[in-house]
Amino acid sequence: MPAPRKIKATVVGKERYGEGVALFRLQPEAKCRYRPGQFLHLALDAYDPSFNWPESRVFSIANAPGSDFLEILVSQKGHFTQRMIKGLEVEDEVWLKLPYGEFNFENARGKDAILVAGGTGISPFIPFLEDVYCERTEVRSLALYYGIKAPEVLIYGDLLQNMKLHTASFHLNLYVEKGKPSLFPECQNGLLDMERIVLETKPLPGPVYYISGPKAMINAFVAEAQKKSIPPSAVYYDKWE
Repeated sequence: MPAPRKIKATVVGKERYGEGVALFRLQPEAKCRYRPGQFLHLALDAYDPSFNWPESRVFSIANAPGSDFLEILVSQKGHFTQRMIKGLEVEDEVWLKLPYGEFNFENARGKDAILVAGGTGISPFIPFLEDVYCERTEVRSLALYYGIKAPEVLIYGDLLQNMKLHTASFHLNLYVEKGKPSLFPECQNGLLDMERIVLETKPLPGPVYYISGPKAMINAFVAEAQKKSIPPSAVYYDKWE
């Protein structure tokens, strides 16, 4: 795994999704190596090597390796993320430390992979989905269970739509708490149903599960998996959130 490095980056893109979610595209001073599923530390204040690393937060890298830029999704959950969403704009500079994390998709190759994402928890899955879409990674089947609050916070909808149309192994199960996105009128209203997810996927031959989202959602899935005797070795989830 590449050793973490500290590097300055410039904001080159910003997209808002509703009031509390934004996607930032960052241009590092040099190309960065990482694996799908890994994350970075982002500091808004300047880093001085003679002092400690400034206050920062961690964000999953939401685009596949090989690009000249990095994408992150930010959900407003406190002062730091509020400062990012309301104050960080194109041409501003930030500092990054990366890569970090052992959350990866090596064990999904050639298997039935089940992804469960809540809100901006979709972030670490995007590089993996892009790899499958571009046929850089082969799976037997790939099911995404994705829960969002409203249509305006549907992120990477074009990628999901393209995968539905052109990736035979991909199955999208979109849950929306209120409303229906125009791209996916067939979505289900309500919250992600952990019991249903496990019951639908457990009959597959040796499925592997990847969970990313709020802690309560992760805990609910782990509890359901234990009740249904899914081996812990088949369940992977983001531990830093």
